[in-house]
Amino acid sequence: MTDPLTPTAIPVGIDFENTPWEKWEKPGAVGRVKTAYIGGKRIRLLELPPGFDEEHWCEHGHFGYVLGGEFTIHFRDRSVACSPGMGFVIPDDDEHHSQGSPGEPTVVFVVDEVVPA
Repeated sequence: MTDPLTPTAIPVGIDFENTPWEKWEKPGAVGRVKTAYIGGKRIRLLELPPGFDEEHWCEHGHFGYVLGGEFTIHFRDRSVACSPGMGFVIPDDDEHHSQGSPGEPTVVFVVDEVVPA
């Protein structure tokens, strides 16, 4: 695997079709993910089960697009419902966690900055 912090030439496309699924897990949310690292960005196709409910607050910014299912992004002072066809932008340091609706999995395309360890 290449170092995710090393800039690379941006490819024309990311072959998610042939990228293997990996387990993705946070307290309250276990799903699967396909991940690519390009030019300091982490690009993910994420699938979570119906009714997932992340237990911890996240402070990292993300932006993405909802491909399937419905979920809600909870912030400290508001909640935003997301459904297929919607994009979302979460700034850095805006604490949030997500909760899926019952009935069908949530599938999202998510991009964020690679956070150095």
